[in-house]
Amino acid sequence: MDNTWMSSNRFSREYENGVSEFVKFAVAHAEDPSRMICPCLGCCYGKRVDAVQLTSHLMRHGIDRSYTCWNLHGEKSNENVEPGDSTTYASNYSGADTYDCDRVEEIAEALEGDLKDCPEMFERLAGNGWSDKSFTELLALLKDMLPEDNVLPNRTYETKKMLCSIGMSYDKIHACPNDCVLFRNEYASLNECPKCGVSRYKNKLSPAKVLWYFPVIPRFRRMFRSETDSRHLTWHADERIIDGKYRHPEDSP
Repeated sequence: MDNTWMSSNRFSREYENGVSEFVKFAVAHAEDPSRMICPCLGCCYGKRVDAVQLTSHLMRHGIDRSYTCWNLHGEKSNENVEPGDSTTYASNYSGADTYDCDRVEEIAEALEGDLKDCPEMFERLAGNGWSDKSFTELLALLKDMLPEDNVLPNRTYETKKMLCSIGMSYDKIHACPNDCVLFRNEYASLNECPKCGVSRYKNKLSPAKVLWYFPVIPRFRRMFRSETDSRHLTWHADERIIDGKYRHPEDSP
């Protein structure tokens, strides 16, 4: 199909005619013309629309110019690439007003198909709750779906290490079930709350309540690593005009 119109100005006659031909093509090849995937820059393949909405969206928002093979709308690839293959995701247009969209719905449909073909995998993922084991299996599934050279961690442990390395670590602190105290500092060795006497544990191994504390200092360090961000964060103290006039909330009494 001729897709040269995709790089034309949205207000040109060429683009308008191209949209019209694209919509006709999509409708002719759609299983359900009332639920066609929308490749406009507003929906980014995440919504299904009818012909009228499709035309309106493409005219209003423009089309993803990297979508040169309309495999989501019935066109067969000339390079024997199956629909949904990751090679169709790369952009071959370097225009400033376009970008590569995440084809969320296509990925979701592919994942749904995989789960239907392998119900045992779905049962394992859903049956574990959101445990470390469940999250590890989800990571492994996502890693298999991505290109071979992807760097997605395939274990929960590696994910936690990555987050800690960029200052996103956390501390787990046991707490009184009635929110009286945190079992830290002078209370760290206690097994019962010194205020209400309630047990620290709901059984021999599990604490009754846990506070997840995200230390603020590593986050401040990460924010101030950028010279530009650092200047913006300290602007009110270093660069603010102080002349007795109310210019900024910092100027109020």
